[in-house]
Amino acid sequence: MYFIIGIILSVLIYFVLTILFGGIGGLIFLLILTGIIGYLYGEIQKLNERLQKIEKLNGIDDSKDFHVSDEEIEKELEQYADSGENKNE
Repeated sequence: MYFIIGIILSVLIYFVLTILFGGIGGLIFLLILTGIIGYLYGEIQKLNERLQKIEKLNGIDDSKDFHVSDEEIEKELEQYADSGENKNE
């Protein structure tokens, strides 16, 4: 919903700037749009940094989950399979 509203609003702003400033209105629109995107990118980076700090303070660490060796995966699967066989008996 917000995506469609954003597109409609952008088109309206573009036409208004083009009517007011002529051919350079499109350039002004692109400059404003670039500034907004840059600002939002910076804010997202700040939020990601704050989130990582909060996770670190709470002891949440996902980095070890992504670096698991094949041997560790095989051991875990074997343990899971063994526990499943024991339950069926």
